[in-house]
Amino acid sequence: MIGMHFTSPKESDPVGDVTHVRLWDAGVTWKDIHTAPGSFNWARMDTLMDTYKGKHITYVIAATPQWAASDPNAPHAAPWLGAGSNSLPGDLDASWKPFVANLSQRYAGRINAYEIWNEPQLADFMYPYDTKNQNKLAQMTKDASRIIKGNDPKALIGCASVLPRDSSGGMKRAKKYLSALKKKDSKNWCGIDFVACHIYPEPGKGAKRWKALLQEVRDTMKEMDCPTKKVWITETMYGLLGDPVPSEKSVDLVKKTYEYAGGRFVHWYAFARPDLNKGFLMDNGSPTWEAIKQHG
Repeated sequence: MIGMHFTSPKESDPVGDVTHVRLWDAGVTWKDIHTAPGSFNWARMDTLMDTYKGKHITYVIAATPQWAASDPNAPHAAPWLGAGSNSLPGDLDASWKPFVANLSQRYAGRINAYEIWNEPQLADFMYPYDTKNQNKLAQMTKDASRIIKGNDPKALIGCASVLPRDSSGGMKRAKKYLSALKKKDSKNWCGIDFVACHIYPEPGKGAKRWKALLQEVRDTMKEMDCPTKKVWITETMYGLLGDPVPSEKSVDLVKKTYEYAGGRFVHWYAFARPDLNKGFLMDNGSPTWEAIKQHG
């Protein structure tokens, strides 16, 4: 499989070469669409769904609209998402459930999988990371799974993406959220079909570190008796915001990543983003992108 994020979609994107697309920060977050209670702007989402027609699409339900946030001015929100986006919703019946219902009805059979929230371990996306919010996110997952499966029985549900890297608290911090899923629903963990994780080896670290981080996720799942063995790597890259990765090294990293993934879903982050890493650049004609096409 060739999974990709197109964060700034354009006509020159090699959509024909990819098999899987993860929709997250492409102007189609929850806050972008659910503009007010009962009001939805589906225009951009419809356009992208047409652009990626025939691809396996994973959509991330995250980024609370400010009007729905428990704390509309919560600190630490990601600047590109705006105020309130990292605060979980207050009234789930008035905001979360209607959005999930409308979304899954509109795109039934077209969105193949849903990831319930993005990187809750980071204050940018969920604040605070405390027991109350962990339990609420578990309830949101349970509600979303029930609603989505009711509208689209074939759709898959993934937990919020966990971060095994040390700088994000690693799996020790991630376990607090996973434990909330298990506590809420010990048998099905609130209806998840796969565990989503983001693997970003520290700058300068290579594929062996990537493999070790993936193993930490798998070990935690086994330790906690997770009801699914499916692991999806819904974001990954090397040298994120660090020193450039030499192009000849990036080719080898791609090859080994697919070997270590062992057939698991791998979504690369992100296409044509030199601001994230000029060396490990996934863009038309780049050695990294050619390697992804070869080995994916």
